Amino acid sequence: MSSAITYNLKGETQPATSLPTSLFGVKVSNSLLAQAVRVFLGNQRAASAKTLTRSDVNRTKAKWFKQKGTGRARHGSRAAPIFVGGGISHGPDGTQNFSLEMPNKMRRTAFLGALSLKATNKKVFVISNPEKSLGKTKDVTNIFTKIGKGKNLVVVDTKVTGFTRAIRNIPLVTIAKAQNLNTYSVMAAGNLVLTPGAIEEMTKIYAK
Repeated sequence: MSSAITYNLKGETQPATSLPTSLFGVKVSNSLLAQAVRVFLGNQRAASAKTLTRSDVNRTKAKWFKQKGTGRARHGSRAAPIFVGGGISHGPDGTQNFSLEMPNKMRRTAFLGALSLKATNKKVFVISNPEKSLGKTKDVTNIFTKIGKGKNLVVVDTKVTGFTRAIRNIPLVTIAKAQNLNTYSVMAAGNLVLTPGAIEEMTKIYAK
């Protein structure tokens, strides 16, 4: 069973917290993790790029030069893709669909694998008494000084509103609720910081 380094609100080291094997003891392949991240990012992507075709550009419709006698190749429109200022052929039209699908079982397994990878790399930390926070940022900065540099994903439960208010202005700290986690958010974070209540909620939701 994995364990996590535990701090109180003052940043003082507490006895290590045992992490449930059902969440933090799942081994998966790197390819499954990569697939889950790729599916998530693909589903966030919007088809915002759109180019102008030869029918969209604002150029004269008159024949550019006479058909014969110039020695040049015959052309009728200056909006043709081969000319500077002409339309773009085969460019993005704003209707692309980048969404991807992944079976729920694979998605859940990848998520548990991401949690387990963080635990294996000693990147999971627990805050022992977040419910005692008075909502003051200066009271909790020592915690993240001890944890170290990098992006911190703090998973909170609904009962620690004061603690959530205290950490929301700290740089490189992202707050999430247990039900909103995904493989990408876990993998993108340098450190995973949990409250005891969040571990309980995660166990109810994901450890099936």
